[in-house]
Order: sequence, then structure tokens, then C-alpha cells
Amino acid sequence: MPSNDVPHSVVKPNHAVVAFLFALVVASILALPTVGSAADRTTCFLPIGIDSPISDSAPAASPPISGDAAILKSGVSPTEAFRLGPTSRGGDLDWWRYLEVWRAHHEDPEATAIRRWLTIPQNDEVQVTIRRGRVSPKFLPWRAASFVVVQTPHFEILSRADAKTSNRVARDLERFYWTWTQMFFPLWTGRDQAAIGLANWNPTTESVDDYLSKNATSRLTLRRRHRVVLLPDERSYQMTISHPQIAAGRPSTIAASAGFYSDTLSASFFFPQDDTSGMAHETCHQLFEEASDHARSRTTSLNTKDFWLVEGIAGHFESIQTSNRLACVGGWDSPRLQYARYQTLIAQQPIASIAELQGDRREVQRRSDLARWYSHSILQTHFAIDHPSRRPQRSQVYQTLAKIYGVDVSDFACLKQPSDTSRADNDRIDRFLMIDDDHLNDHPIPGSTTAICLAGCEVSLDGWKTIPPLPLVHWFDASRTPIDDAQVSRILVKSSELDQLSLEATKITSNARDTLGRARKLRELDLSWTAIDDSVIESLTADKTIETIWLTGTGVTDASISKLSNCPNLQTIDVQRTRITDTGLKQLQTAIPGLDLNPLQLTP
Repeated sequence: MPSNDVPHSVVKPNHAVVAFLFALVVASILALPTVGSAADRTTCFLPIGIDSPISDSAPAASPPISGDAAILKSGVSPTEAFRLGPTSRGGDLDWWRYLEVWRAHHEDPEATAIRRWLTIPQNDEVQVTIRRGRVSPKFLPWRAASFVVVQTPHFEILSRADAKTSNRVARDLERFYWTWTQMFFPLWTGRDQAAIGLANWNPTTESVDDYLSKNATSRLTLRRRHRVVLLPDERSYQMTISHPQIAAGRPSTIAASAGFYSDTLSASFFFPQDDTSGMAHETCHQLFEEASDHARSRTTSLNTKDFWLVEGIAGHFESIQTSNRLACVGGWDSPRLQYARYQTLIAQQPIASIAELQGDRREVQRRSDLARWYSHSILQTHFAIDHPSRRPQRSQVYQTLAKIYGVDVSDFACLKQPSDTSRADNDRIDRFLMIDDDHLNDHPIPGSTTAICLAGCEVSLDGWKTIPPLPLVHWFDASRTPIDDAQVSRILVKSSELDQLSLEATKITSNARDTLGRARKLRELDLSWTAIDDSVIESLTADKTIETIWLTGTGVTDASISKLSNCPNLQTIDVQRTRITDTGLKQLQTAIPGLDLNPLQLTP
């Protein structure tokens, strides 16, 4: 592992270069927007196959983190920065050079020297080799030839999944790895090797491809591969991680997980899923533990009082979206922020401060409000990293992570900004969660989104028109916004996966019945205070999965009672301030014994 003490072959900078690089790196790497921008996420580069087209479904992205927008805004080009004076010894320039290599790869995927330096194969985005497994680790008593070993430059996957799935997971893991190194370069174990390999590159005289062509022996050759166990299905996954040697006394906390990283075994455990957020979360944990340039006698994530950030940063990394060229992390549409937005803006639940979240892992696992703790830890992390005006707090996040994992980041001037903790940040998280049309226009969400909650937000009807059709959405909440029938029908045109739908106090009418009729997996529905009638209930009768219906303040009548009685799974319904009579209520209670009827208890 490279040491932080390896000298860089560069000389001391003058003050002009330091000032420029300070502004450049902080603005670009920490994803600060330029003036007039609503950047709320970090955009990174991915390895590109030679024949990879520019994807039509590229993630919604702010300018890439290598700093185009910041440089152009200041009127200084990358090469002009070097004309200001000698190159810098600091880590800021090391980080900038590393990102410029990725930018050059993005602009010219066929540049052979760059591909070689980044260990990207000539004709593909990642090198994947598969061989039959012989000896499994002791914690995994698999017979020889009952699994395969899949190797990439940075991962070794012991897999019992099929070849296609194993290959896909291998590629996803490599994408997570390269994104992580760009975001967290100061903590990465490869940072010194990258710095040494690029130390003599001067863009005023040659391109990075030319420079690396002349230094053919220079390449990133990190020796350690991170171990991953890939099971064929969820049942096999649950059986494997429930083993005492793997669960390590924590079976209750990992039983319902979609992925698990064991810091004692230095291995992650996954099973195939369409949603890769859980894999991104655990891979983030693994890379901070295994790929950070930490001291051996370090404070670990087990006993740090800032364990909230250990989980918060992994929860933030869950939000990664990738195309075949770019990756985005963070953003208003991050799945974890949807629930936090609902809880804060609609349920009016107070946001936990960082002081309330602090505690080590053992203390946290004993909390009775563990779900809330996770949600607010991730929210606080998103707020610190994604909010456009929170430069000092981003720096503080990096400094705290460096302390947790024992990494020396003193060489990075961009991380030395003081953090202003005197202000009541929780008062501003409400505004951070409040989305308006500008957010939707600046960062449109992809059609693959599975959860969207804009309840109580400042989104106009024109704003809703920017949302694409969402065929995979499970949870859609447009409550207390002016969305209408046309936009609901367009966005939910293929709503077969819809599980929860809330259109409370919107402009929908009974014309939404066709859309609702297509939602055959719908479990919870809120149509309160809308202009619907009995025909909407008629459209729901084929839906045998519905459990909860909120019809408060609508125009439904006793004509809907027989239809509602045909919903065998119905558990909760509120029909206060409707035209349903007491006689109709008694009929419904008789048809569905134990029904939770009118739980809102509205005052007259």
C-alpha cells in the first residue's frame, strides 16, 4: 500500500496557483455549482467501451466534477492554470490531474495510453475473467466446482449466480469503484500512486495521452482485490448470511437486508436484484474500510461516535445513477430523500440534529427509532454534500471521514475550510427538501425512477409536465400540488408496478379512473379532498391487493359500498365528509369485520 510519505516530484507553488487550484478543486470536486446553476449532485466519469454509444438515458447531471464550468466561469482554461506559475505539491493538484485523466478518457475513449493507465481493456469497459472455483474461504464451506470465481481489476467475486448475472454485477462493482475514487480521492489508497504517475505532466506542453504514452511503465496497479460473495437468489442469501460466523452476532440487523458487508470477514454478500442501491451502499462501506489510505491503528467505524456519517455516506452513495459514460451521486430525486421529504413536509416530523444522531455502532443498534435514525443520518449527509451553498459542510464531511478511517488529508487545502456550526441547520433542511420547477428543469429525473415524492412542494402544473413517464415507479406522491388528470395519466401510463399512490388535494377528477384501473398491484391509495365520484371506486374493484384507501372529503356515495366490500384485503378506509351514510358504513363494517374505519377522527 502506498505511503503518504512518498515524495512528489514537484516544486513549491506560487500564491496565484494555490489560490486558483483552491477555488478550482473545491468548486469542481466537491460539486459546487457555478453562478446561476442549481447543481445538487456530483457527476463522475465511467470507463467507456470503444463502441459504446452516447446513451439516450444518461443520468441527469450537473457539469462533471473535473471543473469545466468552474474554469470557464473564471475565464481560465486548464492549461492557462499552469502558466500562472510552477506546479503544486499539494493534494489538490493531484486530485485535479487524476480527474483530468478521466476527462480525457471521456473525450477520447480510444486513447490507448489512458486506457492502459486506468487498467481499462482496449475493447471493453472492464476486464472480466471467470474460472471454476476450487477452494472457498473458511466462512463459506462450498464444495469445489460448485461456484465460479469472477475477477475484475479491483474485485474477486465468488459466485453461484448464472454467468450473465455475475458479469453484470462485476461491471456494476467496477463502476462503483471508479466513481468512489473520483469522489473520495483524498481518502483513496491509490492517491499517491496516481500522484506519482502524473506528477510531471504539464498540460501546457502535452496532452495527458501523450504524457502517458511516454511513460508506458506508469499505470495504476493496485494489488488488492475486494472480495464479494454473490448468491443465486434471496433465499440462498438469507441462509448464507444467517450463519453465525458471518452474522457475527448481528442476525436481527441483517436479516431483512438486500446486501451485507462484513468488516470482520472483509467481504460483501449480495444476491441478484434490479435495484442496485443496496449493492452500492455496501460497496461504499467496503471501499472505505478496505480501499482508504488508512493507518493500521485507526479509529474504526465500529467505535466512532460519528457512526451516523458512516451510514449516511453509504446511504448517500445508494443514489448513484449510471449511463454508459457518466455516473451521478446525490440529487433531489435520490430514493432515500423521498421518504425524508414526506416525513418532514407532510407528516411534520422534526428532523434529528447531528448531536442527536451521534453514537457508536453498538449504541445505534440499540435505538428504538432505528429506521428514523437511518433516514435522518442519510438526510443530513445529503444536505451537507448536495446543497449548493454548503461548501464548508462538504469539507467537514471529508475531514470527519478522514478522521474515522485514519487518513491524513492535511495535504489537501480544499478540505481545510472551517465549518460554521453556529447556525441552526435543521431550519434550512426544510427548504433543502422543498422542490420547485427549477429543480425539475435543471435536473430531470430518468424514466427508471422507482420512487417520487413531491408532496407539499412548490411544483406547478408546468413542472409536472417535465416529469417523464415512470413505468417502474412503486411509490408516487403528488399530494397538495396542482397535478391534473392528464399528467397523472401520462406519467403513470404504465402503472402496473405501482404500490402506493397519493393524490390528496390535487386537481384530479373521476377521469383518473382509467389510470387507477391499470394499477393492479396497488396497496395504498389516497384520493382525499379531490373531485372524484363513485366511478373511480368502480375501477378499483378488480384490484384485490388494496389495503388502505383514503377518500376523505370526496364525492363518493353509498353506491360504492358494495364495490369496496369486494376488496378482501382492505384494512383501513377513511370516508369522513363524503356522501356515504351511516347505513352504508354499517354495511361496510359487516362485510369486512375488523376494518379500521375513519381513523382520522376529524372534528365537526
